[in-house]
Amino acid sequence: MDIRSSFVSWKSKHAAFWQFITFALRSCITSVVEIAIFALCNFLIFIPYKYTPFSWWLIDYSVENGGLCAFWSFLISFGIAQAFNFVLQRKTTFKASNNIVMSGILYTVMVLALYALQLYIPTLIRAQVVAWIGETVGDLLLKCLMMFISMLIQFPLNKYVIMRSGKNRELSR
Repeated sequence: MDIRSSFVSWKSKHAAFWQFITFALRSCITSVVEIAIFALCNFLIFIPYKYTPFSWWLIDYSVENGGLCAFWSFLISFGIAQAFNFVLQRKTTFKASNNIVMSGILYTVMVLALYALQLYIPTLIRAQVVAWIGETVGDLLLKCLMMFISMLIQFPLNKYVIMRSGKNRELSR
């Protein structure tokens, strides 16, 4: 048996694991998009707002937490990356056959909940992280941590709830 047929056989025996690997690899593409947009926003576009504090409900982007600069950078980079990720993952990873409108609505609800986490968690730990390893590396490390948490939440929700296909098709109607 050659390598290609061995791989195809392994892939079919471990379909769910292979789907997770595929999701993770495609999420890396999304991560590159997200980090690039975050860096562009946080280190160039919104720099004038770095010393403008922003606070709303549980979200506290004081000057120590990066001010409006960090808030807008986290918000915009996450939003654009999630729109990109929805398009990328829906057909390529999950081969979704359920209603795209319902998928879009459920994905939006998930993204809004993740937005809240993405915007809130950094306010709890950014000052300590930045004091420990510096502002630039600290902000990028926090962004990577938030993306990792997001990926761990998104995979099961996308697979079992949002982007169903095949045998789960009747659940999506």
